Amino acid sequence: MRPRMLALASLLLLGPGLWGCALTPPPGSGTAPNNPLGSGRRLIVARVSSEDNRATAEAASALLLNALRDAGEVLGVREFLNEARSQGLDPWATSLIGRVQVVGWPTLEDARVLREAFGISTLVVIEVTAFEQVWGKYAKFTRAGVEASIFDIKTRRVTGRVARDVEIEEMRGRAFQFAMEQAVQDLADTLYPRTSFSIVNLWRHWRR
Repeated sequence: MRPRMLALASLLLLGPGLWGCALTPPPGSGTAPNNPLGSGRRLIVARVSSEDNRATAEAASALLLNALRDAGEVLGVREFLNEARSQGLDPWATSLIGRVQVVGWPTLEDARVLREAFGISTLVVIEVTAFEQVWGKYAKFTRAGVEASIFDIKTRRVTGRVARDVEIEEMRGRAFQFAMEQAVQDLADTLYPRTSFSIVNLWRHWRR
């Protein structure tokens, strides 16, 4: 067996043990170091610049929601509206989401209800800033960009903004999807830094 492949095989065999030794916070703890999301429940909402942009923005929001599941309790718009309906607050909740998606932020009264009725401490608004294909000198590039604004419900202030951009060269079939997935994953990794060891990421670096 070639030395390079032998080394990789050894790492794969050691994978379970390495995972066991990794300093990974338990699911739902939300206690990763330098966690910009803080503690408590988080609500993720897509910023929708136009109806043409809605499907892309909501897809990015769904990707971020899934990527942050280990960060603690996170809610998407659908889950939030379902909870609001069960409390008879759906008209208010629908109005709030509509305002946040377009341009606004929760009012003082909105913030009170979010805290007291839902236990939500942080609002994460994700916006798609780039989603296009362009021709370079020799190849076509696919670009995806996303930005997340972190809004603290208690202080009603934007406490941080994080942006990530990805550019994929000459990929056929699912270039847009791959670029968006990578951009959102990079964003999630910044919002919720992990300390776990990843065989998948090791393989990616090995292949480079």
